[in-house]
Amino acid sequence: MNSIGDFWRVAAWAGGGAFLASLLTAGLIVGTRGRHLHLTGDRPGDGPQKQHDEDTPRIGGVAVAAGLAAAAGIDAACLGASLRGAFPAGASGWLLALLPLLLLGLTEDVRKSLSVRLRLAVAIACGAAAWWLAGVRIEALGIGWVDAALAHASWLSLGVTAVAVAGLVHAMNIVDGLHGLLAGIALTVLMAVAAVAWRYGDLGLFSAAIVTVGAVAGFAVFNFPRGVLFCGDGGAYLIGFVCASLLIVLVRAHPTVSPWFALAAALHPVTETLYSAWRRFRAGHSPTAPDARHFHSLWSAWLAVRQARGERIWGGPNAGAAWRTVVFAAMPPLFALGFETQTYVLQVICVAYVVAYLAWTKRLEQAMANAERSASIRRG
Repeated sequence: MNSIGDFWRVAAWAGGGAFLASLLTAGLIVGTRGRHLHLTGDRPGDGPQKQHDEDTPRIGGVAVAAGLAAAAGIDAACLGASLRGAFPAGASGWLLALLPLLLLGLTEDVRKSLSVRLRLAVAIACGAAAWWLAGVRIEALGIGWVDAALAHASWLSLGVTAVAVAGLVHAMNIVDGLHGLLAGIALTVLMAVAAVAWRYGDLGLFSAAIVTVGAVAGFAVFNFPRGVLFCGDGGAYLIGFVCASLLIVLVRAHPTVSPWFALAAALHPVTETLYSAWRRFRAGHSPTAPDARHFHSLWSAWLAVRQARGERIWGGPNAGAAWRTVVFAAMPPLFALGFETQTYVLQVICVAYVVAYLAWTKRLEQAMANAERSASIRRG
């Protein structure tokens, strides 16, 4: 049985080491931007979803990875390798599953030419590899007949796990649209995992969640509120893969935790992804086509309108919309804590959030339509 002191030592040493290593690496990337910006820069106007005004390095994933690597070293040297206990089949297999996805994301950050289909296929393959090599397996969804099928068909568990991991990986990439948005959402997911792991005395899962919190927080110092370093596809894929893996393992390792808790913890990026795909399909576009109609994009645009009318927006429309969206997105995991074993309560939380998301999205769309109509009348 692990003592409270064990958890605090992990938080202080491994989590702190991850934060410091990520912070220093991010600072190095920003400080040397003149040497690599021609390769790593994200340029304004490269896509409709871009909301920055100058070339910015988009390899923040390197800083997050450095933080995780440093924490793993500290853990192995000083803390009894508690991170190894995070995954049923060991951390080595999980790292092998992650590596192709991380390298693919970093390649996209430099080349910016890899197809969505290729990236999605690799994410699915890496999710399948995590199932096979690390025991990251969805064996229940909190729906009786589905759970029975998953229990008797390992191939079904493999497929569901691979799709779920790939889905959250790309969902995290979608919400990486404003300064600090991805980092803020990831921190809420990871803290929810850490809180439940603490309650269940699971030092391995707690360690993995806390060191990722430290790594993401170190990068976030340079990403919010100014956004002098972007996470990029490599960082979004890394963070999404970690979050998906920890949520799946949490439910598998502790069967009393409802699968709906995992959904509630990551509900905003999941809802954003599914709604965006449906919205584009309904409009006759590809479900994967980039646009500026995301929840956070609309909020940023509306804050820009309010700023143009003379209202003061702390941090500007970009950072202002980011922290507002993070607060909104934090509601499901926050409400879910304390009810992680109660499926029906969690289902109510999830449904209520989706309704609130749709209602607020419609309100932002209407506000922007009214603003555009007023501007058109003035021009006329």
